[in-house]
Amino acid sequence: MTSQTTESEKLFWDLIDYKLNPDKFSDIGYLDKVDFGMLEYHLSNIKKDSTLKYYDNRIKKSDSIILSIGEKKYLISELNASENYSWDLTDKKELIKVEQKNILEFLKADKKRELKIISKPIFIRNGKVACVFSVHLCCGHIYGYVSISLYKKTNGKWERWIRMSEGAF
Repeated sequence: MTSQTTESEKLFWDLIDYKLNPDKFSDIGYLDKVDFGMLEYHLSNIKKDSTLKYYDNRIKKSDSIILSIGEKKYLISELNASENYSWDLTDKKELIKVEQKNILEFLKADKKRELKIISKPIFIRNGKVACVFSVHLCCGHIYGYVSISLYKKTNGKWERWIRMSEGAF
């Protein structure tokens, strides 16, 4: 259990450290819990879709994963359960913890701020693949993107591999 907790935090920091425009952003905020309304919407897309084969690029269909029905049900169930999960980070670096009700206020205070919402990672395939719901907001308002994605570890760093559901604000 400790190794998965450590790996969960490693994945959290890899997602926090990822920036669209690294020179543009200043403060980074995070929510310790996911916004279940957004998560529920994207989970409903995955639930109603009978797809078990997902591609890293839907157009080129280059790399892919075929989930078993059991894996897909497990991911959905665990993502649902992540509504009750709160991040209790051992190292908060220079992050600003933001309350759900203060998201807009936090973003409007400085257009260079960004806010990340990251679910508890769900690990499959002996910990080699993780599924995460994440939201990245920026630019002084509720602008950004949201996704449920599969991640793989490459050269010691967790990187987005395949998007299962995504959207933009």
